[in-house]
Amino acid sequence: MLGRIDENVLVKLFELIPFENTSVHQLCCKTGMDHRTIKKYIQLILYIQNSQRLKIETVGLRVLVRREK
Repeated sequence: MLGRIDENVLVKLFELIPFENTSVHQLCCKTGMDHRTIKKYIQLILYIQNSQRLKIETVGLRVLVRREK
């Protein structure tokens, strides 16, 4: 299990990654985060990009989540 992920930090990191190559050290300087945290978040972003999409449906008060086929 990955533990609690602060959405704002993850979005901040994603938006600061430029289109040209950059090092983890440069991202550390821009974000103020530890290099291990940046590496974990990048692995998480790559995993999500390569995984199946999720579908969320609200039925009454219930929220149902499933993977799309």
